[in-house]
Amino acid sequence: MEALKSYFDKELIFIEDAKDQNEIFNRIGKILYEKGIVNDKFIDALIEREKNYPTGLDLKPVSVDLPNAAIPHTETEYCHRKHVVFVKLEKPVLFKNMIAPDQELEVTYLFFIINNEKDSQTNILSELMGFLTAAENVNKLEKLQNKDEIYRFLTNNIN
Repeated sequence: MEALKSYFDKELIFIEDAKDQNEIFNRIGKILYEKGIVNDKFIDALIEREKNYPTGLDLKPVSVDLPNAAIPHTETEYCHRKHVVFVKLEKPVLFKNMIAPDQELEVTYLFFIINNEKDSQTNILSELMGFLTAAENVNKLEKLQNKDEIYRFLTNNIN
């Protein structure tokens, strides 16, 4: 597998304001579809998969003051390329906890995995989890205000 940092693209770093999960999934999904990165079934697949297999990551066990993250993704057939799309939300939105799906979490950071190769999905997921469970990484993300700073930070701090 190539280095995870090569999956980030400056054009796929977003700072967004959304009222809920569906709004952000639709907004990002539409951009990805217009760029030819995903197909026309991607948004529905993303919403459906999130219902059945939530991706909210509770970072309180890492450090009580960290904002939570989510790692939304779909099956490979909805993706044409490999990317990690990063979204920093101006206000948290609710996601179900991947470990305890009956719990809701307020999520501030989204790492959408866009992947067209079946065998690399778990590697991408585990590398992102490793990055997110290092408190200093999330604390630093909190301080970054623009897409360029975020892109540089991610590509310098993810292998």
